[in-house]
Amino acid sequence: MKYPRSTSRPSLLAALLTIALLEGCASQPGPVAVAIDYGHALYVGEAHAIYRLISAKDQRVKSEVDFAHQQQTHEGFTAELLTQLASFIVATPVEAHVTDRRATVRLKFALPDANAPEIRALARDWDEHALNALTESERRRIRDGLVELRRTQTLPTVEGEETFNLVRDDGGWRVVMNWTRSVRLHFHAALGADVPLKIDIVPAEIAIGPGEPVHVTLRARNTGTREVTIRVGHRIEPVGQSSFLALLQCPLFLPVTIQPGATEEFKSEYLLLKNLPESVTRFDVTYRFPG
Repeated sequence: MKYPRSTSRPSLLAALLTIALLEGCASQPGPVAVAIDYGHALYVGEAHAIYRLISAKDQRVKSEVDFAHQQQTHEGFTAELLTQLASFIVATPVEAHVTDRRATVRLKFALPDANAPEIRALARDWDEHALNALTESERRRIRDGLVELRRTQTLPTVEGEETFNLVRDDGGWRVVMNWTRSVRLHFHAALGADVPLKIDIVPAEIAIGPGEPVHVTLRARNTGTREVTIRVGHRIEPVGQSSFLALLQCPLFLPVTIQPGATEEFKSEYLLLKNLPESVTRFDVTYRFPG
């Protein structure tokens, strides 16, 4: 598909062009450039790159270590492919309001759809183990395949708009996350007396803000002498507000068999909804074995 042209009014285009020219002359990137860099880093999932573009006020609320625990990280050739796809992102400024130390930037993004069948087929269904085991010639074919999709304008994309609030810190323009309004999430495991499992959850506790996702890794080790087949229950408290913590991914809803002495790893993803009532400051999430 062809990427759409901007439909902004001439006066708005002139204003955005002026901002872009000023940013090009500045010693530090301007708010539009920082917002675009933030969008690229978010697509790839580069925790360090995302964190360095976040405001100092927010960084005082949450450490980089805690922030990294929220992110779904990728390594090796998987990360390389995501970086290549991120280079195909088209970000078009739609609106920008800039004062002395505050800015609001609205961008229209056309993002490569990593879940589209054409891309998943090239990327081995995003199986990290399979991707990282490929030979260099096999990797080259995948890279070339993505380039060909873009060249022929058949690269699947998803489009949308995103508004960023930014502040000018000592180090330059940074994205405001408003982490001062954070909600603490506590993750627990409840085991039946006859379930021979050792459970570790990372992170066990974390603070996130409305609109933020969090990735949770659960490791279950079978300490018994026979295989264990389990189906895990899932409870969010307070129950009355549980709908505001959306469960986006949880493979543990299906029965899982773990061999004696083996350890299985499961990843879940949650999203704290932006319309969360301010009265809610904590959620307790319990994985129950058996469900």
